[in-house]
Amino acid sequence: MLGIGRSAYGFAILGFGILSLGYVDFVHQLQPIPSFVPGYRLLALLTGAILTASGVAIITNARVYAVALVLAAMFTVSIVFLQIPSAFIDPSLLRSPWWIRTFELLALIGGGVILAGHAHHPARPIWVRNGRVAFGLALPVFGVLHLVYPESVAGLVPPWYPWPIFWAYFTGLAQCAGGLAIAVGVWPRLAATLAGVMYGSWALTLHIPRSLCRAFISCEFMDAPVGLQGSRAGLTSLFIAFGMSGSAWIVAGSLTKTEQEGSRDK
Repeated sequence: MLGIGRSAYGFAILGFGILSLGYVDFVHQLQPIPSFVPGYRLLALLTGAILTASGVAIITNARVYAVALVLAAMFTVSIVFLQIPSAFIDPSLLRSPWWIRTFELLALIGGGVILAGHAHHPARPIWVRNGRVAFGLALPVFGVLHLVYPESVAGLVPPWYPWPIFWAYFTGLAQCAGGLAIAVGVWPRLAATLAGVMYGSWALTLHIPRSLCRAFISCEFMDAPVGLQGSRAGLTSLFIAFGMSGSAWIVAGSLTKTEQEGSRDK
């Protein structure tokens, strides 16, 4: 499970890097760096190169300890120096986008910290535990947003999914329950495994079709122009879904037999 999660996580990081290089920009919304920063395009290309190389390294299981630490640090910097200040600069973001992007970063940090803790010799259990808690605490935030804005969530569901409002509420409750289970250690492996399946299914059945419709073909269920220029947000969301799925399976694979048995005794 840990290997599958690492591969999915690495694929997401690779995707971020390719998008950064392709659009000559930072990761959409996850790194809201002001355009007036000196050397903006050069820094964006450098970030894209780092992310691309990091994704390849994680997928191939090469220097995972150092690479995962770099990624965790990069995402932490994004929260502290970009996301948090943006909430004060533009409070309207607190309606939804700020919470989504900030806690997506926290979930990705959790996955990276766990990878680093496992790759270090000897292993660092405290890093692994803290990474699991970080990932677990992020999920209820997404769940609450699903419950508060069910119509907006339902609007993202393609027509081949029946009962969109039902899925908005169901996935909201699932994320709340799953995240808390992971954070407090009650059936954490089961919760993390199912969370990975959920996010992975979103990547395959929601984000890939939506991205294809935006980038290459016209789809009746989407009122959007066809072209890569307007596809950046959708493609970023696709790789975030893979990153969330990978982080969830990293959490599941990081649990020792003793920890799993302990969770069943609670």
